[in-house]
Amino acid sequence: MLNVVTALKTEAEPIIKYFKLKCKDNIWQNDKINLIITGSGKIKSAVNTALLLNKFPYKTLNFGIAGSETYEISQGFFIHKITDTDTGFEYYPDFFKENSSELFCISKPEKYYTLVDMESSGFFEAAYKFLSVEKIILYKIVSDTPKEKINQKTIPSLIEKHISVIEELIENENEKNFEDIENYINEAKTKMHLTQTQLNELKNRLMYLKIKNSNFPKIPELKTKKEVNEFIKSLTS
Repeated sequence: MLNVVTALKTEAEPIIKYFKLKCKDNIWQNDKINLIITGSGKIKSAVNTALLLNKFPYKTLNFGIAGSETYEISQGFFIHKITDTDTGFEYYPDFFKENSSELFCISKPEKYYTLVDMESSGFFEAAYKFLSVEKIILYKIVSDTPKEKINQKTIPSLIEKHISVIEELIENENEKNFEDIENYINEAKTKMHLTQTQLNELKNRLMYLKIKNSNFPKIPELKTKKEVNEFIKSLTS
């Protein structure tokens, strides 16, 4: 499961459409994504990010547009450092790749920096209350420069070009989930006599625990079919 945080509705719309998300209590969802639109500014970003993570404490991506005096429109970057220009505070996400950049967070439109937005420090501060730094991710797409500003109507097309970033993060999360489950099942096979029916039921309940972000319990050594069935049922009871 992956959380996605955007500031603007125009940033969110292509994601909602692509992943066929449905809205429930102001959060757009399917079985892989929870998305919230925070509104512009550090305070709104912090408040709504906290609301999302209070319900769904999963790896969280802040995804959206930014200005730049260095890069060209449509370039996208993971963020390895955030500097709040009002407070001077610095934040260091621990998830980024080679195409990463520093990001400056401002409270109102002013000068351009290497990369600049108005939400990132608020987002990071809120997310850090719920998550470790390797689960806090920022990806920014250049939408305007000192020489060129795009029309607001073209923002969705910029977002669409980078949706593969979200797909890759979802795929990576799913791979980790299945790896954990397979390791657990392999250990269970050495300590229990599992029928195929029990094996399928165990997989289903482990996947449920993963979705709920719950830890897997220690595997006991069991011999009878009844003991195994009771243990499997206890996983989600």
